[in-house]
Amino acid sequence: MRGTLENAQGRPRSGAGRPRTNATPPSDDARRDIIEAAARLFRAKGIAGASVREIAAEAGLQKASLYYYFGSKEEIVHAMIEGVLTPALAMQRRLGRAALSEAARLYAYLRFDVEQLCAAPYDCTWLINHGDLNDPQMTAFWADRNKLVAWIEARLKRGVDAGEFHACDRNMVAKAMIAATEYSVTWAERQDAARIVATAEEVASLLVRGVLAPGRNLNALRREAAAFNHPV
Repeated sequence: MRGTLENAQGRPRSGAGRPRTNATPPSDDARRDIIEAAARLFRAKGIAGASVREIAAEAGLQKASLYYYFGSKEEIVHAMIEGVLTPALAMQRRLGRAALSEAARLYAYLRFDVEQLCAAPYDCTWLINHGDLNDPQMTAFWADRNKLVAWIEARLKRGVDAGEFHACDRNMVAKAMIAATEYSVTWAERQDAARIVATAEEVASLLVRGVLAPGRNLNALRREAAAFNHPV
């Protein structure tokens, strides 16, 4: 599911480890290498089908070395989700405190979410409907993801009250917006940073334009949101 992951604390990886089945060379961030390798294997084989030994080999590590960074395969999945969910929740809190119109607030969040999801070192969309893992930590993650939807619903309600948005089924629209941001990674040009930014702006514009009240100017709210990200 759902920024970039912070580097693991601890000693750097030593040695090249086992040969990788993927041609991508190891980086200086073993934790990131493991997560990227696991994402490839999970998508191909499912969480249950990919072994820790295979993940280690794909990351260019010995199996024992992988356990230095992650205690289990489940911890890798948790790190993948937290790596994109935590930044999204933090941005919502930051935007909630900003002096912005509801439309600019919503646009800024949707743009951020597309950009951070596309910039993540893995495509996490397969986790959304994945049923291999069902533990208390995953339950907590799903509850946090629901907070993303609830935040958008609140923006829509307040925006309707302020005359910024037209009336709509807020829950359905909020879920559709989250789905659009999450699944944009399946077709975005993720290796091109400039294209990621352009994609994020286009997706956010499309989504907000769909709920803007008549007479509201999309370009004006985009400028308002840009001032939030790049204050003078």
